[in-house]
Amino acid sequence: MSHVSFPLLMAAVLLALSAGHSEASVLAARPLEATARASPLMRGDAGGPLLRAPFVLSDAGAKLTKLGDSVQLHARAASSKVGLVAKAASKKVVSAIDLEKYPKLFAAGGICASFTHWVTVPIDVVKTRTQVNPGEFTGVSSGIQSIFKNEGWKGIMRGATPTTIGFLLQGSLKYGFYEFFKDSLSERSRLKAAKEDPIWGSKKPKGLAVPEMIFAASCAEVLGTTALLPFEATRIRMVADPSYGKGMVEVMKKVVGAEGIKGLYNGVLPIMCKQIPFTITQFLMFETVATALYSDLSHRGVDTDKWKTGITLVSGVIAGTSASLLSQPGDTVLSMMNKSPGLSVAKCVKQLGPAGLFRGGGARMIHVSSYVIAQFLIYDSIKRACGIPVAGSQAIKKKEQDKDKKAKKAK
Repeated sequence: MSHVSFPLLMAAVLLALSAGHSEASVLAARPLEATARASPLMRGDAGGPLLRAPFVLSDAGAKLTKLGDSVQLHARAASSKVGLVAKAASKKVVSAIDLEKYPKLFAAGGICASFTHWVTVPIDVVKTRTQVNPGEFTGVSSGIQSIFKNEGWKGIMRGATPTTIGFLLQGSLKYGFYEFFKDSLSERSRLKAAKEDPIWGSKKPKGLAVPEMIFAASCAEVLGTTALLPFEATRIRMVADPSYGKGMVEVMKKVVGAEGIKGLYNGVLPIMCKQIPFTITQFLMFETVATALYSDLSHRGVDTDKWKTGITLVSGVIAGTSASLLSQPGDTVLSMMNKSPGLSVAKCVKQLGPAGLFRGGGARMIHVSSYVIAQFLIYDSIKRACGIPVAGSQAIKKKEQDKDKKAKKAK
C-alpha cells in the first residue's frame, strides 16, 4: 500500500504545482482589478490569504521600468543635442576659415624647408662629424675645406638626398598644420569673444595666447617629425660612417635588415625633445618679434610695407639663434644614438656631460640660423605673393581697430 501511495502522492503534488502555475499565469496576464474579481484568492474568499501585495510590487516595477526608459530617452536626446551643438560649432569654425589657402601654405612650407636644408648640407655635415668625432675639425670653415679636399663634392654633400626628401615632408606638415591649428584656435577664440561682445568681439583681430601657440606648434611638429625621422636617421648614419653604404636606399635597407623598421626610428625620444622645443621657440620668437616690430613701426607712422623684408630678417635671426640654443642638447644626443645603435638617452647624457651636450653648437648655430632666416624669407614671400597675411601684420589691424574704438567712445 505504501508502494502505491507514494507515486500517487507525487502525482498529486505535480498536479497542484501545475495548477498553481496556470493560476499565476492567468493572474499576471489580467489587469489587477479584473484579476481580483476573478480569483477567490485575491478576494480573500473562504479565508484565503490576500495576494495583492506581489501584484502591487509588479505594477510599481512596471512604472519604474517606464520611468527608466523615459530617462534614457531624455538622456539620448540631450546627448544628441550636445553632439549637434558641437558639430555646429565645428562647422562654424571651419566655414569661417579660408581652406583654399592651406594647400599653398603646405607647399610653401615644404619648399622653404627642403631648399634651405639642401643648401646648408655642408654645414650640417661638419656639425654631425664634430658631434660624433670630437676634435676632427677646428671650425666650420676648416671642416668644409678638409672634407672637400679629402672626399670631394660627394663628401661635402653626403646625406643631401634624405635631407631634401625628409624636410620636404617635414616642412609641409610643420608649416601647413601650424597655420591650420593656429587659425582654428584663433577662430574659436574670436567666436567666443563675439558672444561676449557682439559689437567688437566679431571684429577681434586674429591672434593667439602663448599657450595656444605652443599647443599649435607642438602638434604640427609631432606630425612633421614623424615623417622626417626615418630620413634623418639615414642621413646621420651616412654622414657619421661614410663606409656604411653608398646611398640613401642602400643605407635604409641595411638599417632595416639589421635592426628592423624600428632602426629608422632610433632616437625618437631625443629628436622629439630636440624638434618640439625648436619649433615652439622658432615660431613663438619669430611671431613675437615680428608683431612687436610691426606694432612699433606703425605706431611711429612708418610705412611697414617698405620694411617688411627687414622685419622678417631680424625676426628670423632672433628666432633661429634662440631655437638653436634651446634644442642643441637633443641634437647632440640624437647624433650619438645614431652613431652607436643601442645606446640609451641616459647613457648618452652621462657620457657627454653638461658641456658635451653643446658639442658642435657653434656650427649648428650658424647652420640653424642661416636656414631659419632663409625659410622665413621664402615663406613670407610666398604668402605675400598668394595674398596671405604674414606673421605680425595683424598688429597694424589691431591698432586701426583701437583707433576706431576710441573715436566711437569719444562721440
